[in-house]
Amino acid sequence: MKWPEPRKGIPDGHYTFTFTEEPELIKLQSGGYRIALVLVAMPGNIKHKESFFPWEERYEELCNALGVEHGKDIRMEGASFDGDIVIEPDRNNPAKSYAHIRNITRATDFGQKAGESDGDIPF
Repeated sequence: MKWPEPRKGIPDGHYTFTFTEEPELIKLQSGGYRIALVLVAMPGNIKHKESFFPWEERYEELCNALGVEHGKDIRMEGASFDGDIVIEPDRNNPAKSYAHIRNITRATDFGQKAGESDGDIPF
């Protein structure tokens, strides 16, 4: 049995991710596209890079969480969203594993649930 390398980088858990630079749209030889994100995860101030295809469910979740309007030129640097890091094994090499963002939602303030208002108390 070949033992896997110790896992380095971001541990699995729930984070708030913030773009440290604009997402990059990478054109593939097949003619399709892949979107690459450079992020910082809190808590921990951990750098994380993620990429996925526009037809993945995560892409739609990301657009909804950020309020992206397709066809408009928008700036994403500094924008935030919440998500979970899940460590997944490589399909072709079980000795490798990768951290991927799942369950992407709109960012919330610490201690506040999505959909709650931080406004006045009604009494």
